[in-house]
Amino acid sequence: MPTPAQLAARAFEQLQLPLPVPRHSPDVQLPDGRDATIVGENTWIWTDRSVWKPAVERVEVGPVWAEVTATPTGMTFNSGSSGSMSCSGPGTPYDRSHGLHAASPDCGFVYTRSSVGQVKDQITAEWAIHWSVSWIGSDGSGSVGGDFSLMQSRARATFAVAEVQALRTK
Repeated sequence: MPTPAQLAARAFEQLQLPLPVPRHSPDVQLPDGRDATIVGENTWIWTDRSVWKPAVERVEVGPVWAEVTATPTGMTFNSGSSGSMSCSGPGTPYDRSHGLHAASPDCGFVYTRSSVGQVKDQITAEWAIHWSVSWIGSDGSGSVGGDFSLMQSRARATFAVAEVQALRTK
């Protein structure tokens, strides 16, 4: 008969972490149809909230069981150009009620140069959710538990970083 720790190791191997769903704003369309954000503008960074919840995997053999739980603890954003940042949560989705040039209250980035000159004049940014992982289990004679190494799930998005010029006419 396996021990709860052995079943926890099996559950850990089977655990499927949700991937971030990369979102950013401003999310503008260039004339050629590519997604873009704008140099010097507050770019809001977030992931879909549906992935920001604990992931659980349970394994049982007879009366012995173990359950592994991964809990999201933060997110990092690698800009794909010059810099990265950490956010304590999934970020705040942008909507126009915040104002056109408002900074994100919890997860934002400002690009300082365009993506012109990069492959296809675009950057590939990465969103990574960080997970703390613990387990509990029992063999019928008492409960046991512990922690596993921290984990990450990652997803990428490719978009242009465009420069915008304003024209003023009289």
